[in-house]
Amino acid sequence: MVTTMKEINHFFERRQVQLGMNFGLSRMETLLTEIGDPHKALKYIHLAGSNGKGSTLQYIKEILLAQGIRVASFTSPYLMRMNEQLKINEDEISDKDFIAVFRKLWPIIQEMDSKGNGPTQFEILTAMAFSYFSEKEVDLVLMETGLGGRLDTTNVIQPFLSIITSISLEHTNILGNTLGEIAFEKAGIIKSGAPIISGVTAGEPAKVIEEKASSLGVPYYQLGKDFHVGNIKQSERGQSFTFSLADRSIENVEMRMLGRHQMENAALAIAAVTLGMENIDEKSILKGIVEAKWDGRFEIISDEPLVIIDGAHNPAGIDVLKETLKVHYPDYKYRFVFSSFKDKNYSEMLHGLETEAMEIIITEFDHERAADAETLYEKYSHPNKSINKDWQAAITEGRRKTGEKEILVITGSLHFLSLVREFLIREDA
Repeated sequence: MVTTMKEINHFFERRQVQLGMNFGLSRMETLLTEIGDPHKALKYIHLAGSNGKGSTLQYIKEILLAQGIRVASFTSPYLMRMNEQLKINEDEISDKDFIAVFRKLWPIIQEMDSKGNGPTQFEILTAMAFSYFSEKEVDLVLMETGLGGRLDTTNVIQPFLSIITSISLEHTNILGNTLGEIAFEKAGIIKSGAPIISGVTAGEPAKVIEEKASSLGVPYYQLGKDFHVGNIKQSERGQSFTFSLADRSIENVEMRMLGRHQMENAALAIAAVTLGMENIDEKSILKGIVEAKWDGRFEIISDEPLVIIDGAHNPAGIDVLKETLKVHYPDYKYRFVFSSFKDKNYSEMLHGLETEAMEIIITEFDHERAADAETLYEKYSHPNKSINKDWQAAITEGRRKTGEKEILVITGSLHFLSLVREFLIREDA
């Protein structure tokens, strides 16, 4: 029997290696039945999307907290430690509670293992979230999918509202090779009786989502069609916009998270609380949006030199990162430190950086899925590229080189950023 967080972390790491991502809902349903179906006692907003889920969730959470609502959240992956994936309000689950909930599931995990139907690491963690949130009697749960939607472990819930933030090519070996196929998987979270709010605005993906909503007879609200972002103002450290929906508008919505994409994520959140809930006042909306922050997403770590870390981990994320840099820091030059998982589309990500990089330093980090630096280096054709296999040394080198009107941008993988962020905070302490 495991008794410490270190042992649980080790168990989950081994579990991930042994079972990986094994999609389907039958194991999850078996596991939940054995612990009394705690998920059935909770109210949910379900979020899916290629990018933007976490930020949209955070905006909703801050709005609800400002309104005095007790809200739980389940997100993935974690940035610094596993506990942050299970939160009530802004409080991570304690080590004591994490261990207690895990131990409650342990005999069931062992029994399922003995029958050759053992739950995956993510299934166990999701079941723990349901159990923990049910025990704590929260008012509402914000539930983020792990991957996809239709067959994702979280899709055992019946939400009162669903949100799809964006669609881009990702996990094509699992979700499909086209945007339409990926949209079909994400649209699997749409359920009868639960309106859908979508940030997917064009092409086959938008059509797929709208048709799924229509087939189930649920209300469908689309960004740019049913609600809008307008009157945009942007500066180095902040931005604001006007939100409009039908005959209602909220002016001068100020926010700290930067980028056009963050205004769109915030608009999804405002639409969610406006259309899906009652009596959420404008004061709470404005307070929630301006107070929301999401570590590792265009996060300014230091000013001298200016260092930004960003969790872009697919080509669409890289495009958004570049746009945000150009809008908020148009007169700067950008030096990148890049590393990635080997199962990501790192070739296209690197190609996307070519047009904006004054220099790129390729590195690697210690993880079984991490791409080695030599492979990344060979895929990058920029004339001013270098390689440093020691990621800490690569960052130190990048900081040393970065002067006035220059930015060091570290990106490519959220797991990489979890290591980087801890290192930089420790270095600057």
